[in-house]
This record gives sequence, structure tokens and C-alpha cells, in this order.
Amino acid sequence: MTCPAPLPPDEAHRLARLKALAVLDTAPEPVFDALTRLASQVCGVPIALVSLIDAERQWFKSATGLEGVSETPRDVAFCAHAILGSDVLEVNDARQDPRFERNPLVCDDPHIRFYAGAPIALDDGTRIGTLCVIDREPRELNAHQRAMLRELADAAAAALAMRGQAIEQTLQAKSRYEDELREREHRYRMLVEDQSELISLMDPDGTLRFVNGAYARFLGVEAEALVGRSIYDLIAPEDCSGVRQHLAALCEQGEVWDGENRMQGHDGRLHWFGWTNRVRRDAEGRVLCIHSVGRDVTAYRAAAEALRQSEARLRTLYERTPAMLCSMDAANRILTVSDTWLDKMGYARDEVVGRPVDALMAPGMAPTRAHARAELERHGRCLDMPYRLLRKDGSVLETLMSAILERDDHDQHVRTVTILEDVTRRRAVEAELKAHQERLRVATQANGIGIWEFDIAADRLMWSDEMFGIFGCPRETFSGKLDDWRRCIHPDDRAHSAQVFAEALAGRRTLDYDFRVQHPDGTMRSVYARATIFRDDHGQAVRVVGTNYDITERKRMERELAEKHELLRVTLLSIGDAVITTDAQGRVQWLNPVAERMTAWSTEAARGLPLAEVFQIVDEHSRLPAPCPVTRCLSDHHAIPLCRHTQLLSRNGSEYGIEESAAPIRDDQGTVLGVVLVFHDVTEQRRMGREMRFRATHDELTGLINRGEFERRLTHTLEKAHADRTHHAMMYIDLDQFKLVNDACGHAMGDQLLCQVTTLLQGCVRSRDTLARLGGDEFGVILEHCTVEQAQRVAQQICDAMEDFRFTHEGRRFRIGTSIGLVPVDARWANASLVLQAADTACYAAKEAGRNRVHAWYDTDQMLKARQGEMQWASRLEQAIDEDRFVLYAQRIAPLGQHAAHEGLHAELLIRLRDDDGKLIPPGAFLPAAERFHMASRIDRWVLRHAFRVLEAHEGDLGHVATLTVNLSGQSIGDKAFHRFVAELVSRTRIDVRKLCLEITETAAITNLADATVFIDEMRRLGVRIALDDFGAGSSSFGYLKSLAVDYLKIDGQFIKTLTSNALDHAAVRCFRDVAQVLGIRTIAEFVEDEATVTELRRIGVDYAQGYLVHRPEPLETALGLHAPQTA
Repeated sequence: MTCPAPLPPDEAHRLARLKALAVLDTAPEPVFDALTRLASQVCGVPIALVSLIDAERQWFKSATGLEGVSETPRDVAFCAHAILGSDVLEVNDARQDPRFERNPLVCDDPHIRFYAGAPIALDDGTRIGTLCVIDREPRELNAHQRAMLRELADAAAAALAMRGQAIEQTLQAKSRYEDELREREHRYRMLVEDQSELISLMDPDGTLRFVNGAYARFLGVEAEALVGRSIYDLIAPEDCSGVRQHLAALCEQGEVWDGENRMQGHDGRLHWFGWTNRVRRDAEGRVLCIHSVGRDVTAYRAAAEALRQSEARLRTLYERTPAMLCSMDAANRILTVSDTWLDKMGYARDEVVGRPVDALMAPGMAPTRAHARAELERHGRCLDMPYRLLRKDGSVLETLMSAILERDDHDQHVRTVTILEDVTRRRAVEAELKAHQERLRVATQANGIGIWEFDIAADRLMWSDEMFGIFGCPRETFSGKLDDWRRCIHPDDRAHSAQVFAEALAGRRTLDYDFRVQHPDGTMRSVYARATIFRDDHGQAVRVVGTNYDITERKRMERELAEKHELLRVTLLSIGDAVITTDAQGRVQWLNPVAERMTAWSTEAARGLPLAEVFQIVDEHSRLPAPCPVTRCLSDHHAIPLCRHTQLLSRNGSEYGIEESAAPIRDDQGTVLGVVLVFHDVTEQRRMGREMRFRATHDELTGLINRGEFERRLTHTLEKAHADRTHHAMMYIDLDQFKLVNDACGHAMGDQLLCQVTTLLQGCVRSRDTLARLGGDEFGVILEHCTVEQAQRVAQQICDAMEDFRFTHEGRRFRIGTSIGLVPVDARWANASLVLQAADTACYAAKEAGRNRVHAWYDTDQMLKARQGEMQWASRLEQAIDEDRFVLYAQRIAPLGQHAAHEGLHAELLIRLRDDDGKLIPPGAFLPAAERFHMASRIDRWVLRHAFRVLEAHEGDLGHVATLTVNLSGQSIGDKAFHRFVAELVSRTRIDVRKLCLEITETAAITNLADATVFIDEMRRLGVRIALDDFGAGSSSFGYLKSLAVDYLKIDGQFIKTLTSNALDHAAVRCFRDVAQVLGIRTIAEFVEDEATVTELRRIGVDYAQGYLVHRPEPLETALGLHAPQTA
């Protein structure tokens, strides 16, 4: 708890002296702030205070380092202890001093640890406070600091003393001023008592302190009775609020306020007083009182009101006059304007009153304005002067101005009154009439229109200049008589013209016709005449005014238009498209014969009917009414392009597939007059289109969907499996022994077998399942929403059915089995290609396991994993194609005949694959995988493109090259797109394509006999030669040789290897050579590896040898003897 300081013995005296200084709770003063800052710096502490000890508190006159604190309770004040002694009170560590150790100023903010305070003593020794320094850390003042602290305390005492003296002097001056003021007030009272105005002094709140006699007499009371009352008790209640606001504003920052309010006098009537209120302030600006002088203005206000009403009546009369009135003062500023003036100019009254009238003048009016002023100065008026003003919207108002100048008794200019007449409309009409006349003149001159007038009574004919040119009449021969006109008309038209003119004058027809005139040079012109006949009150014709113009060109165009119209009519009647025209409301106007036949409506029956009744169309798929193109054309005002998928419902019940379009018929102004609808019968084209689409997605032989459509549906099924987490299955079916039937019975019987198998498979699967022919003897089935177990039962059912099936031909029975690969179709597969690869591999596994069985794919299937390396070739080959990793090699072929040296170079193009390490992989490692994964055709394309590129790069160096053969896969032979690719490549190349020979294996040719035949014929037509490779490996080679127009026969290497040691092979080779010789085909022996074989081949008569004995393969450019070797 705190230890308060005892009270000094002279506490009462001390407090009295402190109050007398009038320093407590005053604003900071620079002198004391400077003392505390100096004390803080001298003593090296953060806090210094000038503290004055009041009865219950210590108050800080100045505080350095203790912002935001102005006082503390006295019982915790260190200074309350310091004033008990005359020397400096120093507390080195407050926490060690029993008096302060628990003081809140020590324990809490500001955490005082050190305190030193020097008493501030007045001249009589009374200690009223201290100048003290404070630190939050223990410390000790040195002698110099203590001495400085005492001196600064004395300086603070001196400053307080001087401040007290100044206050004393101020109080004395105030007393003298108040005495003087009372004297002045006395004199003032004596002065204002005799005034007739109401005079008063009042406080800012309206309390009266003085009123003169006139004030008291008006109210009928003694002056003393009014002192102390509020003026708001005397003012009319409805005026109090305004007076209160104005007086408050006057006291706040004003000096004088003049205002009016009502007061009730002793006679009971309300009087209006005009008051002048002046505020009186002391030297510091504080309000002492308000001096008010009031004058009775009741009579003045009544007179002013009467005058105002009179002026208002005159102003209303002035403003509402129908004329445009405007008055200006001597400086030409607008005083008043009439309502008509405002309406014409587009202004409001407050927008123009007070503005210089010159600001409203149109550009270029300064000379006119100066002339008007001169006229007013000379004559006092001006009349009908053209005057243009600017409306508020910027447009010009044309007026005629008249003005009167008013002067006062001293002949000084008072105002100008103007009357304006709006002639804008008149001027516009005059300008329009003038422009019309000019346009008429220009039009008649530009268009060759002649104007004539005939005065019947005077028999006087008047022509414009253009008339002489129209009639070819020289001006000097014109007499102004009607005979001049008759003489110019062609003789054959004169009688008709006279009759028309007479009938028009008699009122039986209009004068509106055309005739011919003959110019003096003999030329004939056609002229159109039109006239108006003016009659008198009795209906007699008195004057004729008309026009003539040359219509010779128009007549010619009308004849041409008639001819074109006839041509168009005949054309529309003859064309194969149907045409219907409508009016702008979509009603039928005309049908050509084709449209009549297709709609079963005649033009006569259909004319005027809404098009929808005659031309009824529906969507061919939904059978819902189709949008009418004519309706769209009329609403959109532009042509409607061909609409497809539309079916026309004829009136007789027939239906036509049509394509229709519509276009608006416009006049020369662009206005839509109607629509022409053109449509033609595409029924047959759509039937063929549907058939083509069917063929694009279906196998032509079996009617099943083809591989492309199967892969699309498999992709869709796999996407559903990913999205819905559903399970499906796929079967890859390969027929066993199909090639045996094909070879033994022929291609046609093979096709028949495939159709029978198709029927059998359709009976084993659901109608919702997808059954497709994927290739020669390969089928695929997608079983949607089917587990592997369910699919296995279906697959086994197929195997069982095929086990019982026998194909019969000419008494021979063939047992056909199936190998089925079964794969689940679910979210484990990333794409459909992986599913097909897995199914193909599973099918291969089934075939390897013994045929006519099912092999289901599982993740743990060891056999399939054993074939994983083969499947990986798919991605490696994709990468090789994309990155051009294949390398072209070649092996030369040696001629064996007598003229071998003159034949030139023969070679076969080979391919290698460069792996990631740069090593070359032979084709035997990857071509089987390419065939298996249907990539062989893409590799063939790559080989051909790059081979042509190399050959074209060395186009000039190929003279020694006789033949370059290129192997093609069986897949390419069966691919019509590949056929087109090769044809385009051969057609575009610059090299001699007779040097190119394409090799097709015997097996590929026989398997795809029809496609191979077409391809071979096309290539030979283009000049490319054909070789049949691996001849002898098949079982029916001689039968097919007659169907294949080839140039070379390459005997299979299995016969060549044992030619000299195996009599049967020797006989086979001799047989092949003899058959080829009969057919005019040259032979090539493969795999020639020793000289003995070469010798025997020459003896037999084989034309060429190929093998390692002849040449080991090397890069293409090197093998062909070109300049630069090929790089990868």
C-alpha cells in the first residue's frame, strides 16, 4: 500500500497562493516546456515534469516524456513529499525506499525507479510544486545535475511569478474598462431615450438588458419591466425561429444583420419592424451584447406589396403576350422576356434574365447589331430588321426585329423594348421553294425532261429549252403554235395524238400517252407525254401544262426485257429443278412443270394458296414438319442455303427426298417482292448415300460391321466402362482351316464358308451384342454388360457349334474350328488398341494350345506374358515411324543371261530399324509384329515415301539403274487407301517409274486376289512393274498365275537352297521356269549362296540370281552407286 506525504504546516496558505496564480488547468506554455526538456537533457533521464500540488491531485503544467498524462492523485505523488523540504528530494531506487516501494507509480506504469524533485518556491517561500526528473532505472545525480535542477526550479518559480503579475495587470485593466463601459452606457442611455426607433441591448440568447422609451411605449409597458425578458416573448411566434437562427449566426461570426419581423403593439395590431442588429465583442472576440435598432416598416411594406402586385400584373401581361418581347437595360442585359420568346428560344426564364443579349446572337450578326444601335440612338426606334438568334439547342432562329428606346427625364438610356417576329418557317419555305425550283431545273436538264404550256384561248405554245432537243426542232423555226408540235410527230401517230388531246380536253381521259417523233436527220425517237389540264369555273379547258421526255432507250429495254422474260420462262419450264415463286406474304404465284409433277399441284390450282399447303415437307428422320425455307427467307430477308434431310410429301401420296433453297426477289429499291424456292429430287442420291455409309461401316460379303466400326464401338464401350465402372467382354475369333477350304475349293467357296459361319455366330450371341468381321477369317464380338464367366459360356457355345459344323463342297466335307481369345473390357485398359492386342494375343494362345478352344485373358496369364515382348513392338514401331528410325538398305540382283553386262543394275530395297543404341535391327525381328498389329501398311508407306525421296534427290544419277524392287505386305494389297496412296505417289514423281518394281508375295496375292488384281492392273497402267515373291510356297500357284499380270517370278528360297542336292526341288524350279517362260515372265532365284547353284540356274534358264553370293545388303545409296550414303 502507498505511504502518502503529510500536509505542510501552511497548507491553506499554500493552496491560496496556488489558486491566485490561475495556472491550474491552463494550456501548455513554451517557457515551461523548455524548462522540462532542459531538465531531461541535463539529468539524462526520459521524464521531466513541472508538477503543481493541488488539494487532491498533482497537476502537470509541463510533461516531457510522459505524454497523455496531465495529473495523478496527490496521495501517490512523489512531489507531495518533495515540497515538505527546501532542497532537492532524491530517491535513487524507489523499490528500496519504504515510502514508495508499493506506490502504484512504481509497481505499474510509468514504473518509476528514480526520482529527483526540486521545490518551486514563490517569493514568500511558499512551495507550490516541484520541477522533477524521473527514470525507470535506479540512478544518482551528480552535484552539477542537482545544482542545475535547483536553478531550473527557480526559473519555473520566476516564470510563474511573472505570469501572475501579467494576470494581475490584466484584471486591473479589465476593471478600468468596466468602469469606462458603465460610464459609456450611462451616456448611451441618455442619448437613445429621445430616439423614435426601438433600441435595445440584449444577450446572445435574446434576454433584454436595456430598452429605450420608444421600445417601452410601443409595447405599452415600463422599460424596467422589459429588462430580463426574452425578445422571443415579444416577436410573433411564426417569426421566432428565423430570428433565432440569424442571431445565432451573427454571434458565431458576423458583425451586422438586417432583418424584419413582426411585433404586436399596445394597440393589438401586428407591426412589421426592420431591425439592424450589431454585435459587440470584447478584446478577445467574446460577445458582450447585441445592439438592435428597429424601425416600423408596416406602411412601407404595404406600399411595396401593392407595387409588387402591380408590377406582377404588368409582368404577367408582358410575359404572356403572344408576341416575342424582350427588354434590355442600358448595358444590353436582358430584363424581361415573354413566354413566347422563351418557347421559341427553348430557354427557361432564369437562364436568360441578366444575360447580355449579344450572347444569344447568331454568328455574323455583329454588323446588324451595330446598325440597330445606331438607328435607336438617332431615331429612338428601328423597324423590321433581319435578326438571327441562337436557340438553346444551337439552331438559328430567323426573326424580324422592331425596337423602341426608352429614356428618363435626363435623356439617359433606361431600357430597350424589342418585338421579334419569327420568320424561320417563312425563310425555310422560301429556301425550299428556291431549292425545289433549282432541283427541278437540274432534274429536267439532267434527265432531258421538257416542260411545255399551251394557252388554249391565245393558241400560244411555250417550250422549255429541253423540248427543242427532244423534238429535233430548230429554235428559229418554232412559231409558238400548236402546229409546231403536230408537225414534229411521226405521220403515222398524228391522228392518234390529236384524238388523245381532244378527248383529254373534253374530260374523257387523262393526257398520258407516248408517240413517235421524226428528227430532221430521219432518226426516230419515242416520246412520253403527260399533262395537267386547268379549267375555268364552267369546266372549260383554258390551259394545259405538261412534260415530254425521250423514252427511246426505255422502249428498247422493255423489248429486251420481254425477250429475257420469255427466255427465263422457257428456261424455268425446261430445267430439271423444281421452282416455285411466292409473293411477299408467302402465297404461291407460279410452279414450273417439275414442281407441278413433284407436288401434284398445278399452277392454276395452287395460285394464291399458302405455300405450306402446296409444299409440305418433313424431316426424313423424325418425320416432324420441317421449317419452311420461304418463311425464313421472308423473315430474315436473305437467301436460305440448301437444306438437307428434307422429305417432300406430294399431294398424291408420293414422297421425295429433296434439297431446297430459297432466295428473296427484290425490286431495285431492295424491297422484298416475294421468294423463289428451288428444290430437286435427291431420293436416289440419298439411297446411294445410305448404301455408301452402310458399306463404309459394314463388310460387303457378310453384312457384318467392319473393323473400323468395330473399333469405334469398342472405344465407346471402353469409355462407358471407365465412366460407369461397368464390365463388358470381347471375343477375338479366328477360323481354323479356312485357308485349306480357300485353297482347295476356291475363293468363291471361301466366301460362302464365311457367310455360313456368320449365320452360325449370329445364332450364338445376343441381338444387342456387336458381331463384326475384322479381316479375312477373323471375327470380333463385343458382349456389353457381360462378365468374363458369362462370356466364356458364350465362347464355348460357339466352339461347340463350330465343332459340329461341316462345310460341304462337291462331295468333300471340311471340319472348321475356331480359336477364340476372350478379354474383359473394363477400366484396366487405357484404350481400345490395348484391348484388341490382348484379345489377338489370347486368340493366338488358343490356337497354339490346340485350336477350336477358348483362351481367356488374365493378368497372371504366363503364356500371354511370354508374348509381351512381341506386343511391345507395337509401341516401338509407332515411335520408329514418328522419329524416322528406319534405314533403307538394298541387295543387288545379278542377271544370269548372255547379255548381263548391258542390263544395268538390279536391286531389291530392304529395311532396317535403328534402336536406341544405334544398332541396326533386321526386318525378321519386327516385321512379323508389324503384320500382327496391322502396322505393315504404314511401314510400306514410309518405305515408298523415303525411297522416292532418295531417288528424286539423285534423279540425274539413275541412268545405270534398271530395276529397284520394293516389297509390299499382304495388308497393303488389301487396303484400297494404300492403292490410292501409291497411285498418287507414282503420278507426282519426276523419276522414270519404269525402274520401279513392286513385290507381292504369292500368299498375299491369293488371299486378296480381287484387290491384288485391281492393284496390279493399275500399277502396270502407270508403268510400274510387278514381281510375285515367294513363288512355290502356296498350293495353287499355277492356277492363279493366269489371273495375275506380273513381270517377274521370284522362286521361293526353299527350292533354291537344295537345288543341287534334291531332285524334287530341281524339278520344281525347272517347272516354275518353264511355266514362266510360257507366260512371258522372267524368273529370279532367291537365297543363292554358292557358285554351283549359279551354274545350275544358268543351265535351267533362270534369268536372275539374288543372295549373299551375289551381294550382301548395304545402305541404299551405296548399293546403287550414288554419291552420298544415306544417313539415319
